[in-house]
Amino acid sequence: MIRNSIRMQRIILIICVFLCIVGKGFGQTLLVDSLRSDFDKMYGLDILLNNGKKYFPDSNPVIGYPFWRSKIPFLSDITISGKTFKDQNLKYNLDKQEFILVYTNFNGQQGQIILNSSAIDSVSAGMYTFVPNKHLEIRQSFVQLIYQGHLSCYIAWYKELKCNTMGANAGYQYSNDCRKYYLAYNGAVNRFSTKSSFIRNFKLKERVSIRKYIFSNRLHFKNMDDNNLKKLISFCNETVF
Repeated sequence: MIRNSIRMQRIILIICVFLCIVGKGFGQTLLVDSLRSDFDKMYGLDILLNNGKKYFPDSNPVIGYPFWRSKIPFLSDITISGKTFKDQNLKYNLDKQEFILVYTNFNGQQGQIILNSSAIDSVSAGMYTFVPNKHLEIRQSFVQLIYQGHLSCYIAWYKELKCNTMGANAGYQYSNDCRKYYLAYNGAVNRFSTKSSFIRNFKLKERVSIRKYIFSNRLHFKNMDDNNLKKLISFCNETVF
């Protein structure tokens, strides 16, 4: 009888401890949510989006700029840790491979934050979608996703920092936007820039129909736009599988 009473007391104690832990965790969750809400109201930003460090422009004199397409921010939807933030002003620093958020706080003052790259799931700007690079064969931290299926295609954007030793513009300067094309197929990731280097990614029996598609659609790799490239990869994806 006494043993049963002691055993019952232990069970009740364990239940009480468990309820205290759950209650404490629930209270901490409410506290975090409250702090996040207060932060949003104070700074005009979601704390998840504001996960980064303040951006300071390079002080060294360099001709040009390191950003993708323009010095002006581009409007985009960015997904961070599964949450999408629409219509954000971003800059893509091709030299350092990082995205910079341009925001306005509740005082109407503009600021710039280097976003935490490891938390970014995707950045979508019109027809452009950038995702984290997961392939060792590609040097850039982010790639433009053209197509994803049994085979996938990416564009890696970058800029070169060159040293000009001649004339009035002597010094360091950024090149124009550069890009490299990659195809991921059969466990390999290979770069391509011409029709022949693209065709080499496929088996001999697969090349006939792909060549025919390229010829019939009058595709030229030197000036092929992203839309035609996507259609080509989609055709290849359906052809080889």
